[in-house]
Amino acid sequence: MKKAILIALFLSDISLALNIPKASPFDKRITYAIYNANDVFLINAKNGYVSVLEFGIDERIINTATGFSDGWDLIERDNLLFIKPKAYKTQLLQTDNMGESQSSQEFIVDPNPNDWKTNLIVITNLNTYIFDLKLIKNNNATYKLSFSYPQKDLEMTREFLESQEQENIRTDLNKNTIPRNWDFTMKINKGSEDISPNFAYDDGVFTYLGFDNTKTFPVAFMYENGKESILNTHIKKDGNYEVLVIQKIAKQILLRSGDKVVGIFNNGYAKNPLRKTRETSNENIQREINKKGGK
Repeated sequence: MKKAILIALFLSDISLALNIPKASPFDKRITYAIYNANDVFLINAKNGYVSVLEFGIDERIINTATGFSDGWDLIERDNLLFIKPKAYKTQLLQTDNMGESQSSQEFIVDPNPNDWKTNLIVITNLNTYIFDLKLIKNNNATYKLSFSYPQKDLEMTREFLESQEQENIRTDLNKNTIPRNWDFTMKINKGSEDISPNFAYDDGVFTYLGFDNTKTFPVAFMYENGKESILNTHIKKDGNYEVLVIQKIAKQILLRSGDKVVGIFNNGYAKNPLRKTRETSNENIQREINKKGGK
């Protein structure tokens, strides 16, 4: 029976556990806490002293509420909330022996630990915070409580690294290349002139087809052994031309847009191969099929 009671008390303590902010190694009155939306944070206030809560630099306080508004001053400044216990006035009605009220007397109630303990809820544009306000008499008052947000910082870092990686990929894909092979011919089906490139070359790794603004971008297919397979492409700007960059060199390429067909023949295929491929052929680049095809 005693064991069951101890377990119940232990579980009760866990369910009501406060998040007690960590004290600074330089001064225990300066504290820090990691934000958790499911935690209740403890603030130790002291009569005659002010405490400040510092939220994220990009946060702005929208609303505050406490269970004992008469006993606490709350002042908002951007991402800062200043908290101070305060005395309040009340009136005591005096009655005669018959129980009838005769007069009222006003008196001041000073902050005390028993009556001033309450909770505080702070809502910002990004988060909701819940606190226990506790009035103490010793020197362990919370002068400042600052929050950190490691999960948010991690997500922002991840997003930054991903954007940097994508930017590096775009730089690799769009950097200037040195043509190694201009020996291309093409066969244009009747009525397909507007999907035929103005020029074609390869650099030993990728194939480049240039189109002026009178042309329509087609979809590129590799033609091999009587079969067609779609090619990975991207587009870059080169002077007055939009260049369809085919992330491969092939003997025969078919360009299609609806019923229009153009055959591209690489007469210099494998005659001047590179010993080493460019960076843009590495596995960090996510190949994307040109979405402009088939206009």
